[in-house]
Formats: sequence, structure tokens, C-alpha cells
Amino acid sequence: MPLQTITAPAARPIDIVEARLHVRQDSTADDMALDAFVRAATAYAQSECRRTLVATRYRLVLDSFPGPSMMGIPWGQAYGLPDHAILLEYGPVLAVRSITYLDMAGVRQTMPTTDYTVDTSGLVARITPVFGKIWPIPLPQIGAVEVTFDAGDAAPITAAGNVLSVLGGLWRPLTVGDAVRLSNSGGVLPGPLLPDTDYFVQSTPSATSFTLAATPGGAVITLDSSRSGTSFIGFVDEGIKAWMKLRMGSLYDLRADLNVIARGKLEPLPYIDALLDPFRAAMA
Repeated sequence: MPLQTITAPAARPIDIVEARLHVRQDSTADDMALDAFVRAATAYAQSECRRTLVATRYRLVLDSFPGPSMMGIPWGQAYGLPDHAILLEYGPVLAVRSITYLDMAGVRQTMPTTDYTVDTSGLVARITPVFGKIWPIPLPQIGAVEVTFDAGDAAPITAAGNVLSVLGGLWRPLTVGDAVRLSNSGGVLPGPLLPDTDYFVQSTPSATSFTLAATPGGAVITLDSSRSGTSFIGFVDEGIKAWMKLRMGSLYDLRADLNVIARGKLEPLPYIDALLDPFRAAMA
């Protein structure tokens, strides 16, 4: 089940300023190296946890829909999954954009959104036909089915006036009254916004932009010019970022994840990788 990246994240989960602060570097001379270390730590954390930190668009390629295969083995059983559902790893899933398949004439068709339902209550999302519907019958050929979806804990945002816009446009659809939380790496949110605070969507000038109110139905919050670093809608958990910083520090030759014992011998600190345990996805 190949998983392809269609649209890469528009930002790193750790801003370069926050990376510099962690390694106690006040020069920009090592920024390229630090950025590479953040990339490496991000890729490893996502692989270990099977989750997506910053919003990304994926395409999952399948040979068929769930159900009996040409070999007589149910699709789900072959992968240890429920037989009736397509499971999307590397969540949390923000939106399923399309499900397409090759019909028996070899023509790619798009499945109507009214014919399937998506459960995003867990880190691994599930897709099944709605009650009364079944999966289409695709051409019995490898790579016949494709699911395109967006996933991520956070997405970078920019501010213009009082309007916040999602960079890259990869986020779940927002409606007036939705509660959202913002976060920042390497600086501060557009003033007077604060992290770890519930705000409410006041308006949506476009599908990827919004204004905020302090209370449901309240007045639009007036944003000032103070802002720095990388701001996000949503947030990457501090536990994951702590692990990433330790790994980044080790790559930067700080040996942040090691302990010096007798005779100068270095031993990995046993709890480091356990920092990721609460965030690992489990297949249902």
C-alpha cells in the first residue's frame, strides 16, 4: 500500500530560531545544517509514530477496495485490518479529498462523496461505504484504487490585517463558530493572540482563510503588527518536539541523548525514545 506525498508541508514543526535556541547558537552560520537536522528528526518521528506533524497531502495507492481479492484473501485480512474499511495511517486526517478507481474499461472514475463516510475520531482514520452502498468493482489491476487525503497536527498560517490564512491550504474545512487553537515556534503569534487558548472562527473570507473572535459570535479580534517565528493553526505536541530537539542536538554534536559513564563510555539515555510512546498510532 504505497503512500505518496503529493503536497509537502509548508513549514517545519520547529522554526529555525527555536532550533538555534536549543543548541545555544546565536549565529546563522549553521542554519542550513540545523534545518537538515530538523528535517531528519521530523521524518524519524513521523515514521516512528506513523503520524503527520505539519499538514501534508498524501495519495494512498491500493490494488483494490476492501473485500475478497483475486487470490481469495480479503484485503483487510491480508494486512491485518478490518475487512470493510480503508484505513488511513499518518493522521490525524484533516480531509479526504477524493477516492478514485479504474473501472472495468480502464477509465479512472471518482467515487461520489455521498457514497462513503469517513471516521476521523482516531489517529488512524477509517473509510467505509455509507449504509446501503458497497465499494465499486475496480479493474483487477495493481494500483487501481487511489485515496487522496490531507493530514497533520498543525498547519502554518500567515496574517494580513485581521485575516489569518493557511499556507498551502491544507486544513480541515472551517465554519463560523468552530473553536480553534493556535501555536508558534521560534517567536510569538500575531498580537494579541495567545497559544493554548480557545478562539472561535468569526468569518471565513475564503476556504483557507478566517478571522477569529474571543467568544462564539463575538467581534473580530483586531490583530496588531507584533509577530515572529512560525505560527500554526493546531499544534505539534511538546512531547514530540522535545524528542526532536534531543535528536537534533545529538546530530549537532551536543550528544543531548547520551550519558557519559565510567571511562568516558557513552550510553544512550534509555527514556529518550519512550518520549514518543504516547503519540504512536495503533492500527485498530
